[in-house]
Amino acid sequence: MRRKKKKSNLLTILILSNTDKPVIRLKLPKVSIYIMFLFVFIAIVILFYVFNINNQLQQENVLLSNNLNIQTNKIDELQEKIKTMEDTTTKAQIKINELEEIESQMKEYMMELSDNIDPRGGISIPIPEIEFENSQEEPINSDLLSIKLIERYKQAIAEMEKTNNKLKQLPTAWPASTNTITSRFGIRKDPFTNVSSFHTGIDLAGPTGNPVYAGADGKVILAEYYGGYGKTIIIRHSNTYKTLYGHLSEIKVKQGDSVKKGEIIGLIGNTGRSSGPHLHYEVFKNGKPIDPYPYMNFLKHNEEKL
Repeated sequence: MRRKKKKSNLLTILILSNTDKPVIRLKLPKVSIYIMFLFVFIAIVILFYVFNINNQLQQENVLLSNNLNIQTNKIDELQEKIKTMEDTTTKAQIKINELEEIESQMKEYMMELSDNIDPRGGISIPIPEIEFENSQEEPINSDLLSIKLIERYKQAIAEMEKTNNKLKQLPTAWPASTNTITSRFGIRKDPFTNVSSFHTGIDLAGPTGNPVYAGADGKVILAEYYGGYGKTIIIRHSNTYKTLYGHLSEIKVKQGDSVKKGEIIGLIGNTGRSSGPHLHYEVFKNGKPIDPYPYMNFLKHNEEKL
């Protein structure tokens, strides 16, 4: 009976030469060949993975760069807006100074009233030196001067009221009783998916039940559970500005209510798509979300300027 030939676990590699040199025989275990092919395969997989990750990172860098340019432009616009507001505030302060000067003149005159003046109704207003110089050839009309001073007073008050009304409708009030900012406006890692995403507001962390304030005077246009925002309030302040307050534990206003800047409208909570108790606050200008922080910090900024 023939014995079966045992299979060899070796692979023989022959190296031939065109010269008369002898043939070189290399005997390698089959396992080593398999391992070598496995290493080559793993190296190819790793190279493909690294290339794919590098490509994704480049795309993400381009996206971040574009978003950075957009945010830079928005910041420039906000700085220009703040500069305009500062100019308006400065003008209002000048008007206040004028009113104080007029009031001082009126009080001075009242203190100097003589007892020898014939009984008459009302009070008189002193004529400034400029008015004397400009009216040397004409008799002084004190009634006309009084009217001019009163008109100046009324115009100054009207301009102050106009500026004050604009400021009341500008969302410059800090919207919660906490200063802890956990997430700012712009690109961030989503707290649930850990994927880069655009955050359209600012998050202020605080204990559940802490008060939430209206950012400006306005009318409540939404006060209900609003999808991922949970219990939400939206206030229209003017044709330009709206604000949103999300993840509330309690809503203290209803749709159609008029609210004042700084009025309590709700309480901090953890409703909706939220990872913890906080207020999600958004500011919309002409229907588009903008960075709320420069507006929230506006009053403090102007106090430091003054």
